[in-house]
Amino acid sequence: MISRVNKACAYFPCHKSLEDCTFCYCPFYPCGNERLGKYIAAKDGRKVWSCERCSWIHKRDVVEGIFKMLRSGNNMYRNQKPETRNQKTGIIILGHGSKLKKANKTILKVVRKVKENGLDMVEPAYLQLAEPSLSKSIKKIVKKGCKRIVVVPFFLFMGNHVSRDIPKAIKEEASAHKEVEFIYAKNLGQDPRISDIVMDRIMEAM
Repeated sequence: MISRVNKACAYFPCHKSLEDCTFCYCPFYPCGNERLGKYIAAKDGRKVWSCERCSWIHKRDVVEGIFKMLRSGNNMYRNQKPETRNQKTGIIILGHGSKLKKANKTILKVVRKVKENGLDMVEPAYLQLAEPSLSKSIKKIVKKGCKRIVVVPFFLFMGNHVSRDIPKAIKEEASAHKEVEFIYAKNLGQDPRISDIVMDRIMEAM
């Protein structure tokens, strides 16, 4: 059943595949994601971001995800410089890395899944034993014009890699790319949803 749809709105339906009207005006405007919109010339000659054909913010699962983020207080804009909020954001999913190629494919699957949620500036990286390295992925994203990079450590435990090695590497990259803002996300083990996955595995085994 379609929920939170304002059929009384004079502009309804404003988008195709409309599922949710909670965010009538997208809080991420202008997102700069060329898969979702583009810059067009306005009547006064200015370039404005057009998301006329985008229905991403009106997808039920997207709205629910934003609600969860707001309720948990996990706001990636917290402590962020105001002048960089509308800049292109690059995402790096950083894994440990293994000599076994099959073991490294998990990160690639995660990257594909994240892209399916509407983010296209997403790159994989490995801390050691595999390529691309964190440094190479950062350079690749910077070349695409990103002024903000979120590094997500795909690590379960808060060990030396998460607490020491990765922050040190990010600090070195920040010195090499002074025009870029780096944001270090939490590792997986700090999320209570991990226990839900454990329960799923238990039920599968039984």
